[in-house]
Amino acid sequence: MKRKIFPFVFFLLSIVLSIERSLDPFLFEEDLGKGFVVLRIEGEHRLEENKLIAKAKVLGGDFPEIYNKGALLTVYDALDLPSRYIKTYAKVKVSEGRVYITSSYANLSFADIKPSLRDRMISRVEGKIEDPEVKNLVLTYFLGEDQELLPLKVQSAFLITGLVHLLVVSGGHLTALALMLRYLAPYRYGLLLSFVGISLYSLFLVPSEPPILRAYIMSVFVIFLLAYGERPNLLGTLFVSGAIILFLYPEYVRSYSFWLSFCATLYIILSLKDAPKKNVIFLSFWVSFFAFLGTMPIVSLLSFSAPFSIILTPLLTPLFGLFTLCGFLDMMTLFSLPSFHLELLGQLIVKSVLFFSHFAPKVFFNFSLWEAVLSLVLGSVGLYLLKGWKKLLVSVVFIPFLF
Repeated sequence: MKRKIFPFVFFLLSIVLSIERSLDPFLFEEDLGKGFVVLRIEGEHRLEENKLIAKAKVLGGDFPEIYNKGALLTVYDALDLPSRYIKTYAKVKVSEGRVYITSSYANLSFADIKPSLRDRMISRVEGKIEDPEVKNLVLTYFLGEDQELLPLKVQSAFLITGLVHLLVVSGGHLTALALMLRYLAPYRYGLLLSFVGISLYSLFLVPSEPPILRAYIMSVFVIFLLAYGERPNLLGTLFVSGAIILFLYPEYVRSYSFWLSFCATLYIILSLKDAPKKNVIFLSFWVSFFAFLGTMPIVSLLSFSAPFSIILTPLLTPLFGLFTLCGFLDMMTLFSLPSFHLELLGQLIVKSVLFFSHFAPKVFFNFSLWEAVLSLVLGSVGLYLLKGWKKLLVSVVFIPFLF
């Protein structure tokens, strides 16, 4: 009993401590002044009047308090950037936890930084795949590039259909990669190969965002437990993983991305516990429903909800699964295989999502922050206690908060 309660208590403790630790003076308004900054440009830039705007990550310079922070870079009198890595003399300001860097094109210079493995992978994809929509889908789906790379109509289609979660590098990616590598060698060696593979992918090829961090820590626990002949407790593993992330990155306690990933995984695990049927097709729709339920209150705080995702996610999972398989096989060869299969599958995905977006309803709910928290807690407790078809009664918990 104590072993079951400890992960939950550990997670609650991490939340309490993170709330206080996340109140960093950095989150308040501050003008840091002018100085040199070294930046890595993330994703594509856009042009507005006489300025260029891009997302960037601060790698170095005169302001150590913003190292490894994301920033919004504005460069006046610029039409392009000399490199993905740049050094510039700029004005730096912090507002509501975001870093704003303003410079001019005359003050930009090339930063002599050796391209990372991720940069080289991105270059291989850009040079290999001709179709721009598919190229950007591959960069977003496999390498975690900004979704703004995708054409606006494609972004909108993923959002309206509720399938935008499939573009986020998370547990599905690591599960697919781990399973592929696991069966390339005998049991324990296969697990070791899975560990090495997901570590390289999570730590070096994709940005360290909350969903991938959670999925990676959970995967490591599961792999090592299996290697030692133990049956993983996925619920306990989720709580411990969440606690570790919040202890390391207390600011994530205020991150929508962290809570979306955590709550979706929590509801999936609890829905599978004592599920009424074990049929794979049934479970795909069953899990999709509860994943929607576990994220709907949080999504409603930001935007509209897309209930069509309950049906579309399991329907399009085989297509995305095949795309994932081909993409990881290609990645293992450093994107040296012919691109025909990846381009064909990418085109099918884009066309399918665009097609279904014409029929997808948008539903607006009226949750406050505390209503979202309360409904999700009550729902998770209900899922834990109820069995079989009675788990559907959990949806009643959310009804009073919908109006």
